[in-house]
Amino acid sequence: MSTHFVIIGNGAAGYRAAKALRRADADAQVSVFSDERYPFYLRRQLGDYLSGSLSLEEVIFQSRNAYRRERIDLFLMTQITGLDPARHTVAFASGPPVRYDRLLLATGTRAVLPSIPGRDLNGVATFDTLTEASAIRSSLRAVEQAVILHEGVIGLSLAESLRERGVAVTQLMPGERFWPDMLDEAAGTRVETILEDAGVRLLRAAAPRRVTGTAGRCGGVETTDGRMVQADLVACGCRRRPAMDLAAEAGLAVGVGIRIDEAYRTSASGVWAAGDVAEAAGGTVTGEAAAFCWQRAWAQGERAAASMLDLPAEPPTEAVRVRTTVFGHDLAVIGQGHLPADGDVQADGRHEAPNVYRRLVYRNDRLVGALVLGTGETVAELNALVAEQADRDRVETVLAPSADAGGGDRIPTTFARHCPICAAELVVHGGTQVGAHLRCQACNTDLVVRWDGRRGWVEIAKP
Repeated sequence: MSTHFVIIGNGAAGYRAAKALRRADADAQVSVFSDERYPFYLRRQLGDYLSGSLSLEEVIFQSRNAYRRERIDLFLMTQITGLDPARHTVAFASGPPVRYDRLLLATGTRAVLPSIPGRDLNGVATFDTLTEASAIRSSLRAVEQAVILHEGVIGLSLAESLRERGVAVTQLMPGERFWPDMLDEAAGTRVETILEDAGVRLLRAAAPRRVTGTAGRCGGVETTDGRMVQADLVACGCRRRPAMDLAAEAGLAVGVGIRIDEAYRTSASGVWAAGDVAEAAGGTVTGEAAAFCWQRAWAQGERAAASMLDLPAEPPTEAVRVRTTVFGHDLAVIGQGHLPADGDVQADGRHEAPNVYRRLVYRNDRLVGALVLGTGETVAELNALVAEQADRDRVETVLAPSADAGGGDRIPTTFARHCPICAAELVVHGGTQVGAHLRCQACNTDLVVRWDGRRGWVEIAKP
């Protein structure tokens, strides 16, 4: 009798796991359940969709027909009401329960909406899904001014997309500097400069008290100190938390996320978890903030699938908590890269090049975190170093420029770019031959490495 693999969640981790399970076991039944309207899409491209750079068809990575061709049963707009690990069943708001042999929880994160009056008015929007992005996009013709509540990845993406559409944007900052939970003072100041140079108005010490409006539609935001900010659109750049309610209600062990071991198994037999909802035991990511990293979830989906197949799986060592861009400038927070220097914590922050800032955080001379702004070239190396908590000597050795790199027709420095097809991260190491071919591990596109004497990029290989 064939194995029934059930996956809850169709984001990066769930989609990758489904593909890996089908590839490894042609006879298995693979079922994916999602409460979303659309098949798998890249959330990192929602900003490009909102700005008009991408169409709906371009954002959706794989159509429903593609799932059918691969014999993956996809159930969209499906509300799951409970899990019963003892009976190996999943319950739904409508219809009978479904039995599984092995279950993967890949539910990702959810936006935490602000608890303020007026948040239910028309024109108050979140930016959590493609459905919500579509609603905002369809309303933009009537939007001249927007206010973004709270700081974070979602708010940054919203600010950039709305500015590209010509909307005047005001970003509310609860404190005196931007995103102090994740950025040190130097990085926060640099991000503020980038935002203001792009035309974003920053309103400091301005926590929202309520959304104002008339006739059921928002008209602005009142701050806690009595200031009024006019707005046709109030966008919630909300904090995010792992979507682990199903797991918690079913009695699985949870903390910041669903707790997993080195093989992605949860505390319940036959249940695995992967992606931003998962919390690795003894991992380098601590605190209340959830990870928000597409590449991390993508990698974990395939590894969790291997474990579900009783194959060796690389443990969840990824330390990246945040990976995004700020008006074209890469930003990554890895492990405890946000920690202030204090006691046994030492922080080394430096401006290494024009518009490039890197901060290394050590505890007892072991690397526990890093922050990089302006370039993604060292993120892969820093992720590995933080995961292993490398000592200073090893960090300096790995990050030192290669004496053999460059010269002739070889790339002089390591750089990171995104695949032009699927936006997965690609790292090209110093010393790579110019014109060398590489293959994107996410979408299998053949690419060519280019260098213009100053910067590097990758392009699709011509037949």
